[in-house]
This record gives sequence, C-alpha cells and structure tokens, in this order.
Amino acid sequence: MFKERLERLQKMLEAPLLVLSLGNLFYLSGFRGSLGFLLVLPEGKPFFFCDGRYVTQSREELAIEAEIVEFDQDVVESICGVLSSLGLNCLLVEDAASVSFARRFEGKSCSVSFVPSPVHVLRAVKDKEEIQAIRRAVALAEKAFLEILPLIREGVEERDIAVELEYRMRKLGGEATAFPTIVASGKRSALPHARPTACKVQKGEWVLIDWGVRVDGYCADLTRVIPVDKTASLCFKEAFLALQEAQEVALSCIREGIEASFVDRKVREFLDKRGFSRYFTHSLGHGVGIEVHEEPKLSSKSTTVLCSGMVVTVEPGIYIPEWGGVRLEHMVLVTEYGYILLDTLPEVF
Repeated sequence: MFKERLERLQKMLEAPLLVLSLGNLFYLSGFRGSLGFLLVLPEGKPFFFCDGRYVTQSREELAIEAEIVEFDQDVVESICGVLSSLGLNCLLVEDAASVSFARRFEGKSCSVSFVPSPVHVLRAVKDKEEIQAIRRAVALAEKAFLEILPLIREGVEERDIAVELEYRMRKLGGEATAFPTIVASGKRSALPHARPTACKVQKGEWVLIDWGVRVDGYCADLTRVIPVDKTASLCFKEAFLALQEAQEVALSCIREGIEASFVDRKVREFLDKRGFSRYFTHSLGHGVGIEVHEEPKLSSKSTTVLCSGMVVTVEPGIYIPEWGGVRLEHMVLVTEYGYILLDTLPEVF
C-alpha cells in the first residue's frame, strides 16, 4: 500500500520533493512521529531524516524502503549534503514549511522552490484500506455518541457532555479526538465553532454536538442537533427541516465528475428559497481522512471535480444570532454513480 503511494508520487515528480507535513509523512511512509523529513526522488529509494529521538521509531514504523539519515543540529545541511552526493542541485519543498525553515536554505548550494504538495492530490482519493479505517472511526464515534445520549437533558453543563463524549471515544479504542469537541446549547448554538462552557442546558433548547475521533490514523467528523424536550420552537423545526431538505439536494448532486462548487451552489440556492441562505456562513463540506480537514473542499471557490473514492462531509448549517443555530453533518463516499453514506445515526432524535 505505502509502496504504491510512493510510486504514484514519484511519477508526478520532475525534481526531488521534501515532504515535511506530518499527515503526508504518515500517508507515504506510516511514520507517526512529531518530526521527520522524507526526501522523495523521481526514481529510487527515498531518504528519511530525523534526529536521535526518532531513529528507533522510524526503523519500527517506516513501511517503505528508505535510507534513514540521523542529523544532529541542522537537517537542512544534511538534506543538501545528500542532494550534492547524488549530483542534484534543485529541490521542491512542501509549502507548509515555516518561514524560518525556508530561510535556512538561503546560501545553500541547491536551488529551492516551495510548492503546493502533490501528496494532497493523492490523498484526496482514498484507497480501500483508508475507507475501511474511516468506516471504523465513524462506527466508533457513533457508538460513543449513543452511549452519552441520555446525558443530554435539562440542567447538564455543555462541558460535561463534551468531556463524557471524549472519554467514551477514547475508552472504546479511539487514538484521540479528531478535533476539539463542539457542544453548544440554546443561543450559543449560533456559534459554528463554539467551545463547551459551564452553561447549563435549558428547557425548550437544543444541543448542537460536532464530534469526531481518530482510529488507525483516520478521522470521523459528525454533527447532530438534539432537542432537550418536545417544546422546541416552530422556528427550530422549520430551520431543521430546511437542513434536511438541503442535505437531500446536496446528496442528489454528488457523484464522480461533478464540480464541488456546483454542489455548494445548489444548496445555497435551495436555502435562499427558504429564506435561510444568509445564515449559512461556511462552506458545505470538506474532505476527511488523515486530517479532519483536507481536500477536496465543497465550497463556492473550489475548482475540484469530484472523483470516485473521495470522502467528504456534507454539513449545511443555519446560524441566527441571538436565537441559535442548527447543523446536520453526514460523511459520504463519492462513487461513479452517486454516493455511499458512511454514517448511520438518525438525523432526528
């Protein structure tokens, strides 16, 4: 699997590429440390650079044949030394590099260009093993959510719900949360990225929960809205029904060959007819995989054409200041003729 990924990347390269994004390192090599550099050549065995902390770990985790180079102080000096020994004088570096790291190449013998990483193009389309890992993450996230569902009631603090949900995800075998859990009740649900607080859930309110977990290196990302009781307002019911219908509009568009921006636009056109479009303040969705936000983006500015194998969220939202917000998020696998829904939780509780 990793060998095939590396070979696909090498076919895209005209010059050596320095991979330094941790997500891309894991995708290409299986390495899970917090610092490492993979020098991929258009042909031949790559070089993996790390300091003394990760030499043993790299030997254990690297799932590809690579020359491990331990550096003491200056990895840039080591990288340029390897290139010089190979008779190479140019290098592509992922543009995720920091400014300070980029400056360390000044005055060196090789010519350096900072480029959008071609690895992101490869990662946008998931292989069979990746899809299975994502399915496991989704299943675990759903199981943890169902276990804490009885906790969502009047008088419970938002942060208690979040802590319990995160604990259950870890207890069930999750490696970590995929992102900080969002729990927002009442008016606070109008904040798309609200942080859980000591605010207590009140009668007649609803709780918006956006949560995810990482399993085998891959993420899940889901959102549901749970009314505390049966007294939710007519406005809430109207807004949530519009979201459900917006979901149907989006899913009816998703399939291989469709522009991602088209899906986003159709949902906005629908919400505009319902009078809610000005309250939909973020893009429709995003890719999910090793990172919880990756390519492709379902947004009005996206230039991506959907391909079979892409895994994306579909998450229309309505956020009305001083009233509250609702969001409904599914995870779907793009196929040749449509999509496969990866999550199984009901939309209504």
